[in-house]
Amino acid sequence: MIAKSSKTAEEIIQNLLQKKLSESELEWFTATIKFENSTYFFKTFGLISRNISSVFPQWTTEEKALLEDLYPGFTESKWDLQQLCRCLLMIQLPKHQNIEILKNLAEMAAITELVCLYKGLFFLENAHDFVPMAQEGIRTNMVAVFDAIALGNPFAAKYLPTDAWNQLVLKAVFMGLPLYQITDLDLRKNEKLALIVHDYIHERWSAGRAVTPEIWRLVVGFINTEIAQDLVSAVHNGDDLTKRAAFKTIKKSSFYHENEMPNEALFYKNISWNAIGTKYYSQLNS
Repeated sequence: MIAKSSKTAEEIIQNLLQKKLSESELEWFTATIKFENSTYFFKTFGLISRNISSVFPQWTTEEKALLEDLYPGFTESKWDLQQLCRCLLMIQLPKHQNIEILKNLAEMAAITELVCLYKGLFFLENAHDFVPMAQEGIRTNMVAVFDAIALGNPFAAKYLPTDAWNQLVLKAVFMGLPLYQITDLDLRKNEKLALIVHDYIHERWSAGRAVTPEIWRLVVGFINTEIAQDLVSAVHNGDDLTKRAAFKTIKKSSFYHENEMPNEALFYKNISWNAIGTKYYSQLNS
């Protein structure tokens, strides 16, 4: 087990960039990364795309563990060198000015810059002050930007109020995004979300459409009689992944009755939600 680092996000990212940037990139970035005023920040933020490559670094096992400890979900959301450099710039903004500066950045940034902005909020010492900005971002129609907020980003689970969190998860469902990539999804499940999801499942079924097997993950812990009946139906009538997901869900509830299950269900091996999601989206993309 690797011990948790006592270093700050700024120190960790700075040390990693020193290893991953080329000599010329590091020379430019070291000479440029300083905060003089907001104008200088915006200029440097933009120039990074010209002076730093957009390659995805190869992380060692120890580096991955360090980054996951710092930023849960880091390995799920691919980070390139430009994004890490821009995040380091964001971290170095004075706290008494960063809200105004980053709000202005959000209003004029290109999509790739917005992606970095939302991915980097979690690194900030006053990250909780950016909840309104994140809530505004959830409403975006730019898929890449929403993905940056919803997938592999610990900000939402840690800071968003319940209604905003539910809005994010439901939008991810509607967009057909992989729910297993939402960081700490299980920690923020709630009854209101479970009931809304159940209504959505019925709407899909009434229209003759299937739902992702991952969706049953959202009702775990909040199963009532109606949801239990639908889970039994899914175990009997769904495709293989749906059967396994529904069985996994109902088996952990007080509504589980072995005699209601088809014979083959009793031989289902335990399967993780991540495995269900990974396999489902692999099938969709094959």
